[in-house]
Amino acid sequence: MNKGITISQAQGGLKIPLLIDIVCLLLPLGAFVLWYSSLGNVAINISRMNDLGLVSIMPPTLIIALLVMMVSFCLTLQQSRLRMPIVLLHFALLIFMLYALCILVEEAPRFAIVYRHAGYTEYIMRTGTVDPGLDAYFSWPGFFILSAFVTRISGYPDILGYASWAPVFYNVLYLGALYMLFSTFTSNKRLIYLALWFFCITNWIGQDYFSPQGFFFFSYIVILAIILKWFKAPPGTPIRPLGPRLSRIRFLPQVYTWLTAPNSLNTPAISRAKSIALLISMLTIFAFSVYGHQLTPFFIVASVTGLIVFRRCTPKIWWLPIAMIIMIGAWLILMTQSFLSGHMSQVFGGIVDIFSSVSSNVSNRVGGSPQHTFVARLRLIMTAFVWGLAGIGAIFRLLKGHKDASIIILALAPFPLFMIQPYGGEMLLRCYLFALPPMVFLAASIFYELPTLPTFLAFLSPLVSRLTALLATIKLPWQGIAIAGINIILLSSFLYTRYGNENMDYKTYDEINGVYKLYSIAQPGSLLVAGWDGTPWQIKDFEKYPLTSLDSTDKLGDAVYNLNVAYVVQYMQNQKGQQSQQIYFIFTRSQKAWFNSMSGFPPGALDKFENAVASSGDFNLVYHSQDVQIFQLASAAGGKL
Repeated sequence: MNKGITISQAQGGLKIPLLIDIVCLLLPLGAFVLWYSSLGNVAINISRMNDLGLVSIMPPTLIIALLVMMVSFCLTLQQSRLRMPIVLLHFALLIFMLYALCILVEEAPRFAIVYRHAGYTEYIMRTGTVDPGLDAYFSWPGFFILSAFVTRISGYPDILGYASWAPVFYNVLYLGALYMLFSTFTSNKRLIYLALWFFCITNWIGQDYFSPQGFFFFSYIVILAIILKWFKAPPGTPIRPLGPRLSRIRFLPQVYTWLTAPNSLNTPAISRAKSIALLISMLTIFAFSVYGHQLTPFFIVASVTGLIVFRRCTPKIWWLPIAMIIMIGAWLILMTQSFLSGHMSQVFGGIVDIFSSVSSNVSNRVGGSPQHTFVARLRLIMTAFVWGLAGIGAIFRLLKGHKDASIIILALAPFPLFMIQPYGGEMLLRCYLFALPPMVFLAASIFYELPTLPTFLAFLSPLVSRLTALLATIKLPWQGIAIAGINIILLSSFLYTRYGNENMDYKTYDEINGVYKLYSIAQPGSLLVAGWDGTPWQIKDFEKYPLTSLDSTDKLGDAVYNLNVAYVVQYMQNQKGQQSQQIYFIFTRSQKAWFNSMSGFPPGALDKFENAVASSGDFNLVYHSQDVQIFQLASAAGGKL
């Protein structure tokens, strides 16, 4: 009898966990079905999008589905036993819902730069070589050589058939590498999963398109994960003492001890053969990044150097940063002379003028139309919000006694590069991306490394102590509610920060067909002129056509606003290298979206200039479609056609 009661009680006790597991399984599946059903052409009309981006045309059901996914994941994390298949299901659906959205609602691959990357790949496939004199990227051709190989063996004519899926592919890679990296910081699986989730909904930078930086960010994470997992400094590593003079500086000895103290979370020792194999693998990965991207190797060196200098790694690999610097220097000296000879001021100009870095990375991005300005400011606010959460998490972990110098070093290491090189106004964005892994880990730590609140906060106010006692008496899952709240805030901002430029970034088939038409009617050597930035050109015959855009100088921009067609004609004629050279002028939908959002001129001014070009008598209309108009300069064509 007693045995039967025990079994019955055990079966009854299993009902609630089993029911919750079923709910945690059905909720994400239901959210995905609701999300997918919201993607119909009637629900999402891409042509009605404004400068707030994709969120301006999202149906409420799609947003609700994403919010349900946030709540479902939080509920899954709160279970006494984590079910790995359910956790993985949440991540798989989240990545698809966030990063495949544009693929399903838009026509062609987004971003004008993707079409330029298609041109690089096409050139390599057609000629079997690279020409550093044509473009800077040909001085770092590794990614495009790999792209040409993949495109050829897969049977695609170009990268455009699969380039749209790069964000989904890259983010799957990132999560695997980040899991390995985060597992060197903690053994708490819930903390790791929450940090990974935070990464997915804060990775709004958009560098995960079909690009070298998107690919080599993965190599950055892998190298750090290998170093911290298998080459971490053992607990018995001796610490070099500070000198007598430095020891007199207030608080410096304590900070130094914290920075150099070995992490208590250690991994098993590895054999010498495995150690050598891992080092060779790291150097091979790094060599490919040196060969493939001009910026990522410097972020790798900055982080690895910080880990070595502060003895976060075994002293046996002290030589690793030196070897990496030698590899970068050798490549720059031997293989990039054609680029460096004409761009030394661009490479090192940021060292001289730090204010130019701040202006190009921050001030110049907060401008344009009111809606675009709102998105730009929200990006700055959410960046500060994520970093603020990371700061709180770092304090909490410090109060809990964790030795987190490695995480702090990785979070801060990218930022000196911002001081050195503005990188065309994108360096702060890149710093955010490379600092994001440690930042989201620290932010997630708030919920799993909470210090004793009465002791920690009692000095602020007696009210805090009473509030803490009150919350303890109310039986609610405060941790889960707090996590869900932060997730919803981050997701809500992600929809703006990730897709706020979508009106400029998305391309239509009509635009792509128009560009192909331009190449079919323009003879090689013809000068191609764009009305503004954002043109999806250079898809093919990269080396055969010189090109320029009316946003290249302030005077040209003023000419557009003032409808000064004569000045633009004179500029075009001054650009052509031969008297017989033909000149073509192309206007596209993307150009007008860029102009209205980013130029600072009144919206619609580019449309008026296009009409002025058509009625000026200086140009012949040679192609017209819904999203594209192509003109030929009459004087270059020998008169009216």
